[in-house]
Amino acid sequence: SSSLPMPTASQQQPLHIVYALVVVYALCYQLQSPIEPFLVAQLSEANADAAAEYASLRTFFNCVQTVGSFLVGYLADVIGLRALFALNFVACAASYGLLWQASSMAGLYASKVPTLFMAGFLCAQTAAAKLTPAGPARAGALGRLTTAYTLGGVVGPAVGGRIGNEVAAPLAVAGSLLAALLVLLLPAAVDKEEAEEAGDGAGSDQGKKDAPPAPSGSWFSRMGQILPAVWPLLLTKLASGVANSAVGAARPIVLKELFSFDQAGLGAVMSAAFFGNALVGLALGHLSSALGGARRTVGCCLAAMVAGYAALAAAYAPDASAPQLGALPFLGLSLALSLAQFPLATTLTALSTAAVPPRLKGTLVGAEHAAFALAGMVSPAAGVGLFRAAGLRGVASGAALVYASLVAFWLGSARAAE
Repeated sequence: SSSLPMPTASQQQPLHIVYALVVVYALCYQLQSPIEPFLVAQLSEANADAAAEYASLRTFFNCVQTVGSFLVGYLADVIGLRALFALNFVACAASYGLLWQASSMAGLYASKVPTLFMAGFLCAQTAAAKLTPAGPARAGALGRLTTAYTLGGVVGPAVGGRIGNEVAAPLAVAGSLLAALLVLLLPAAVDKEEAEEAGDGAGSDQGKKDAPPAPSGSWFSRMGQILPAVWPLLLTKLASGVANSAVGAARPIVLKELFSFDQAGLGAVMSAAFFGNALVGLALGHLSSALGGARRTVGCCLAAMVAGYAALAAAYAPDASAPQLGALPFLGLSLALSLAQFPLATTLTALSTAAVPPRLKGTLVGAEHAAFALAGMVSPAAGVGLFRAAGLRGVASGAALVYASLVAFWLGSARAAE
């Protein structure tokens, strides 16, 4: 068997810098993640539903991220990745600084405004797509980005849950400002069209072979070329994001209310999930090859998500106040679902970036992140509401139905292509 094609030495050096930036980006962001639900509970009005307030805050955050992802993706193509990477970290520092000073729900909402430009992983994925050839090598690089994010994600929630906001927030501000300086280590060649063309390898990207020259005009003209090539992939990302965001909004409530987890316990659970994803990310290129390519990998991940959510629905009673089982099955199934969810999203990105020319990749990845953020904007309140109405079984059943529909869509698309 042949080994996977690897990026050249000139591509590896900036990739390693990108990986390091992602570690810092993830660490700073995840320091806050287990703290925020408890901050919402602390700062909410006395008669307010803290779970509903948290869902509303997440919806506002995802609304800002939806607009920001479109904007940052477009600017990455027009202005360049280095400038956007630096702007991202400055926005991160501003957001965490406002969170540090928040003394009301209005303060928490204000901390989400700078996240319009908070898109470090978007910039990193665009860089990896430009610096690697399409196929398993790109899937491997994107998987290693997930692993890099996970290194910060493993440490961040566990540490943040223990040290609290008064220490975690200023630490995140300092880390983000340091990362903004580290962006200067990226070579200027990352932003040059010549480097982009070389990074994909001759004829390796279907979009580069078949598409006319990339337009230099508006965002709408760029999306007009992108959508015909990738709409099934974006639809899959949007639908899976809806299911994942709904379950993700309900998960901390399940752990807090059903299983009495505290802030530190919630952080430890999140860290465990990230650690598992790191292992998958390291082997994603080889996994994709073993499963027969990117499209089969997507199909296997979708089927695994259906099975996992169906099992979760079967394991717990409809009555949310009286789970039939303890926390262990919920934690085990949640981890298994996370291990399928991350390679699904990463492989979809590998497929979509192979379908467009290099100078459209930033706009494309921005659209993908916007689709995910849009799902997060509409789903958290639905997930919390479904949990209140039908319990854990209702949330898991809804997610299983979404993924079953995606499996049917992919099977139908495969038959139509034959």
